[in-house]
This record gives sequence, C-alpha cells and structure tokens, in this order.
Amino acid sequence: MLSAEKNRTLTQVGAGTPMGELLRRYWHPVAALSEFEKNPIKPVRIMGEDLVVYRDLSGTYGLIARHCRHRGADLAYGYVERCGLRCHYHGWVYDEKGQCIAQPFEEKFDSQGRLKKRIRTAAYPVREKAGLLWTYLGPQPAPLLPDWEPFSWKNGFVQIVFAEVPCNWLQAQENSIDPVHFEWMHENWSLRLKGGAGPYAPAHLKIG
Repeated sequence: MLSAEKNRTLTQVGAGTPMGELLRRYWHPVAALSEFEKNPIKPVRIMGEDLVVYRDLSGTYGLIARHCRHRGADLAYGYVERCGLRCHYHGWVYDEKGQCIAQPFEEKFDSQGRLKKRIRTAAYPVREKAGLLWTYLGPQPAPLLPDWEPFSWKNGFVQIVFAEVPCNWLQAQENSIDPVHFEWMHENWSLRLKGGAGPYAPAHLKIG
C-alpha cells in the first residue's frame, strides 16, 4: 500500500513535479487528425497545462497556451488565419511557435512591430503520426517520435477514442493493462470480438 506522500509523488504531473518532469520527456497524443475536419481548434489539458491545438488555413498545426498574453482571453474561441491563430478579443495573432505576429490596433502606432516581436506565448512542437497529432513538452533536443509496429499494420484497423476521465494517469494506465477486468466490466469483450456465444456473451438487438 502506497503512502499518501508516495502516491502524490507518482500521480502529480504539474510543472516541477518529479513525474511531470519525467513524462514531459516523451511524446504524447493530443488529438486525432480527423477532429480538425469539423473544427480547426481544440482546447486540451496536458501535464497540468491548459493549451489549445489548432490547424491554420495553410494546414500547419500548432499547440500553444490557451489564454492570450494580452488580456487572457480564451484562444479556444479564436479563429484560424493563414499563418496562425487569432484571438477573438483584440485580434492578436500567434503562430505555431507561440510568436505574436499581428496586433491590429498597436500596429497603427508601432509600424515596425517592436511590441509584437517581444510577445511570445508557450508553444510546443507537434508531429503527425498514425492518424494522431503528437506533442513533446520536455527539454530539447526532443527524442524521435516512436515508430511502433502497429502504426504500419496493413491488415488491421484503427480505432481512436478520446475520453475525459476524472482520474490520474496512473489509475488509467493500471486499468488499461489489467486483462481480467475486461471480461467482466466490459461485458466479455474478447467473446464479442470473436463473435462467440455463451452465458456471459452480450446480446445484440438490431433496431430499424
């Protein structure tokens, strides 16, 4: 049985925490590429940070801090431009590197753009792989994005599921590698996949 202190050490992932610093050294999936077909902007929370991932009109993906450096407006309500994400409040635009590249009002009095050059928000690199968008939040240089064998299977299928679960990463990981609970909590999942039957096999009713 873990002590409360050890449990906190293992499960807290905010900036500066032991596990937070460790997990930041790995690539993490943040979105499915198909999600951007309907909405080019998606708010995400990862490692205790509130971020927004977007695809601009040029097809470039970005992952930056969720709140504008100007007045803290939520960039999840912004809109994409050809080269970045524009804040809906005062129109500031950020590129995928977190650099402010446009300030409609301020530029009237600062034609050389000295102010916007000094404005930068948190930003993280993103890469496309296996239908997912991945990010790395740790120190540079970043490791190579893993090329796991299932990514290139020719006779398989891809099922991408995102869910917001009110638990820490350790609970989710422990549950995902627990094979016994699949047979009971998930209604005999292996039998369902095999099309099997039996007293515990789920019954399917076609409607319509």
